[in-house]
Amino acid sequence: MLSGFVPSVRWGPNARLGIMYSRHRTCWYGAAGARKLSRDQFIWGLSNGVNVLAVSGAFWMGLAAWTLGANVLLITTAPILLLGGLLIWRGIRLRRQAPGFSRASLREAARGSATRRISISFQAVTATQTLSIVLVGFTCSILHRSDLIWPLIGLVVSLHFLPLGRLFSVRPYYVLGVLGTAVAVISLLGFNGSARLIAVGLGLGLVTSSCAIYLVANASGLADEALRNRPSPTGATPSA
Repeated sequence: MLSGFVPSVRWGPNARLGIMYSRHRTCWYGAAGARKLSRDQFIWGLSNGVNVLAVSGAFWMGLAAWTLGANVLLITTAPILLLGGLLIWRGIRLRRQAPGFSRASLREAARGSATRRISISFQAVTATQTLSIVLVGFTCSILHRSDLIWPLIGLVVSLHFLPLGRLFSVRPYYVLGVLGTAVAVISLLGFNGSARLIAVGLGLGLVTSSCAIYLVANASGLADEALRNRPSPTGATPSA
């Protein structure tokens, strides 16, 4: 009848104490399981971040190379793909360190739990980013300023990492958001024509790829830091 209650047989006058100890011990392991799930959730999410940043970095560097000409694109394609592929591979390996969490865990998260709140907030940030990118493309097309499309998209993408840093407790996302914003603004104000596209592509490519490398190299420490300031995703608290 009682969830998490595992009775144990104790003969003699200490039987009640034995049963109470058994119940306390079971709750302790349950709390440890919740903390483990929280860590798995963080690592799982971080691996997704690594993969997204790997693809994004390859795209921005490829955009810069394409703008510089076919010869440059031909020379740089292999290194760009190699770096992106290596980071994705490391992201997949990182996800294997989180066996206690999966997409099914997101779908099955209890209403009102930290996991559900994080998922809803992430969808809101992603939807805002998508709508902003559509608005940028529409506005620049109406004004016949196609040269501003990619720098402004880079600005939107960079800014969206600021709320993600707070949402996921990943401090490198703050750095990425600030540096990416600086790159986009400098490309808008300090360059013209194809030089603007090269500047934003190369700058954002290096910044995002560097962030992905940092996440892979410091995943364990970032998880420890985040979990010190975050409750269990199930809303459970350790038993005293």
